[in-house]
Amino acid sequence: MKKLFIISIFAFAALNINADNTKATLKKATVYFSGAELTHTANINLVQGENEITLEGLTPNIDINSLKINVNNSVMVASSEFSNDYLMEKKSSNYVKKLQDSIDFSTADIQKLTTAIKINTASLDLLKKGVESNIGNTTAEERLTVDELTQNLDFYTARANTLEKSIAADTKQKTELTNTLNRLNQQIRQEQQKKGVYNGILKLSLAASYATSATVTVSYFTPNASWTPFYDMVITDVSKPVQLKGKSKVRQTTGIDWNKVNILLSTATPTKTKDAPVFSTWFLDYIYNRSLAERLGGRAAGVSIQNSISYDDVEEVSAEGYDDKIMIRGTGSIDKAKPIYIVDGVPQGENYKFNMNDVKSIEILKDASAAAIYGSQAAGGVILITTKSMEDYVTAEEKNISMEYAIDLPYSIPGNGKEQIIDLKNYNLTADYKYYCAPKLDENVFLIADFKDWEKLNILSGMANITYDGTYIGQTYFNTAQTNQVLSVTLGTDKRVSVKREKLTDFSAVKTLGSDLKVTLGYKITVKNNQSKPIKFTLKEQYPISTQKEIKAELLDKETTTPTVNKEDIGVLTWDFDLATGASREFKVGYSVRYPKDRQINLK
Repeated sequence: MKKLFIISIFAFAALNINADNTKATLKKATVYFSGAELTHTANINLVQGENEITLEGLTPNIDINSLKINVNNSVMVASSEFSNDYLMEKKSSNYVKKLQDSIDFSTADIQKLTTAIKINTASLDLLKKGVESNIGNTTAEERLTVDELTQNLDFYTARANTLEKSIAADTKQKTELTNTLNRLNQQIRQEQQKKGVYNGILKLSLAASYATSATVTVSYFTPNASWTPFYDMVITDVSKPVQLKGKSKVRQTTGIDWNKVNILLSTATPTKTKDAPVFSTWFLDYIYNRSLAERLGGRAAGVSIQNSISYDDVEEVSAEGYDDKIMIRGTGSIDKAKPIYIVDGVPQGENYKFNMNDVKSIEILKDASAAAIYGSQAAGGVILITTKSMEDYVTAEEKNISMEYAIDLPYSIPGNGKEQIIDLKNYNLTADYKYYCAPKLDENVFLIADFKDWEKLNILSGMANITYDGTYIGQTYFNTAQTNQVLSVTLGTDKRVSVKREKLTDFSAVKTLGSDLKVTLGYKITVKNNQSKPIKFTLKEQYPISTQKEIKAELLDKETTTPTVNKEDIGVLTWDFDLATGASREFKVGYSVRYPKDRQINLK
């Protein structure tokens, strides 16, 4: 009897099934260069025994293999099933509704025009057949007179002309409406894809040993998100460090809006294989012509927040919500002498309230030091408050195989694919500036910044918007995926430094030597500094290199100004020099080429 009673209890517990629908809240998004890992949470009430829970509000676009489910309070996940709810469509936006209304109106108008074209075409056919029947009568009694024939023809011409014009106008309008309808359908498909038409739902079977409240945490990978780093490169003067302001463009089309979500930007690549490459045996064989092989049947193969407040000077600090107060010791009662607040250099009223979470540092000024700066109004002391900038909310952490940027502010990223800008870390880079020109290729003079020790800053590759001396001068690519010790970035051209390359006609000549031609060429390059300050300059020029024994190329040293570097393997001369204000320098390059006169070579 006792055993039967125990069995009855377990049977009752097994039959005690709770079913509930709950909306999961998106809490965190780890965004990769391609894809994102989303984490949702939901608070649920569970009864003892089996609970059928349906979580709504998930993106319909997930990698099912990445799905992870965790429930606290010792609740077991008996089973899970992810699917899309195709019966319950999401509430459409006003823009989508307007598009749908336009599609409905256009479709109705096209149907009306199609009907009108059919009726007019049939009428035109009947009219033509009627006139042909009247004119084609053969008996004398039925034969039309000349006047009757004329009337028939005039009627046919007038009526047929009206019908054909109507058909042509309706056909043209139908074509225009059809094109418009196609564009509307394409646009609404794009908007629905961005916003997400259907819900992603997760059905869970949870087993609880006792009635409890629990938190369900669901995380998964979705390919419909990405982020791209970029920079604002600000150069105030070549004598000062370059300020590199890190930023990011975040976009997502996961089908759900990210409302006030904790964002973490990662450089990891979760969608790529993690298997390291290994060699297989390298067998040498003849290379076959693929098209021939096919014809042969294929047989050929934050600042961590350092609060600078001195607690010896503080009477009271209240850090709850936005009702924070600071009183300074030794200033008497709050009624007699109230401190003044200076927030980021701007005086605030005596009733100023602030949130300690937004404060980067607090400094206390008292007595003479306060009065010396702010006068008699500072009798009660001065509280200097510096608030956090965006950089203070960003924490960069270097992982084993990636970098992560944690944004300590909740962000909202809409699901329409529009890029949202999030500020990252700022860097100060010391640069060596020089001017560069290769006049054979381009006579424009480029300003180059050479950065050293850049690899210590964990800077990512990305486009950089360059502002020089307060003027936007263009974009460059900040390529940190390189092996050079010096990172060179082209900042733009400078017309205040001029370079001119001209051919030396007196030196250049063509001579016939037996069966060969000998061509001698010479060039003069002039560099002038029209700026009000001295500059460093790098000039490059090219001379030909021969790989054929019949072609002999020679650099004429006596005509060449001694270069800083002569790269003989590629035929490039480099001069590095300083150029004073208003000064100019000349460089001469000469070379000769001898080759068979019955052949042509690329001597340009």
